[in-house]
Amino acid sequence: MIDALYISSSGLRSQQEQIDVISNNVANMQTPGFKRGRVNFSEVASMPQPGEVVSQLMGTHGNGTRVASTTLEFAPGALQPTRGSLDLAIDGQGFFELQDLAGNRFYTRSGQFRLDTERYMSAINGLRLSADIQIPQDAADIRISEAGEVSAILVGTTERTVLGTIELVAFVSAEGLESRGDNVFRATEKSGDPLPMHAGGEVASRLQQGYLEMANVDMIDEMTGLVLAQRAYQLNARVLQASDQVLETINNLRR
Repeated sequence: MIDALYISSSGLRSQQEQIDVISNNVANMQTPGFKRGRVNFSEVASMPQPGEVVSQLMGTHGNGTRVASTTLEFAPGALQPTRGSLDLAIDGQGFFELQDLAGNRFYTRSGQFRLDTERYMSAINGLRLSADIQIPQDAADIRISEAGEVSAILVGTTERTVLGTIELVAFVSAEGLESRGDNVFRATEKSGDPLPMHAGGEVASRLQQGYLEMANVDMIDEMTGLVLAQRAYQLNARVLQASDQVLETINNLRR
């Protein structure tokens, strides 16, 4: 019965983690570029004690469950029109590459860009595009092509002036990226180094100006998962309560 207490408590912890991840997914349904989280469970093996003989008939039994990892699903979300000249959506694979003042590189699928105080294209969290694209004060009719070319009409000119090119990067294993919050990720050994790619090139990825990629969260799937997690939590709580009642009965018999 002592084993039942530990098994049920491990189930409670695991299902609580599942509920937390699902709640975070639902809370970010309207966050552009958000990628839903997924909890991966694994069974805790039960190791025989020294001198204990485990018969083939008995076999082995688990010792509860635990959260092996929490991964992100990078499936694309729906594209929503915004008409913002600096709003960009990646139609296909790839990530935008950002950098901080120290030169550290970060990656995101969220294309909500603004101009900072020096008029560089920056994400809403303040990180600049690594391409260092600066928009002059007198620039008008800013256009961003599917291949990432940023151009505008400057005062005193009639032809468009190319201001820079937004280049995307890809990873061998995007699931290995480390989340840094605010839909920003960092490369790790699991993800591999960023691989340069060109929007509109052979990888069939292109940029859509005036659009944003929405979260890849499906409310029906999340609510179904939430119901299952709550039921599993309740069942583990009942096992814990039943085990406690049995132990109480055993203690009373000894008296």
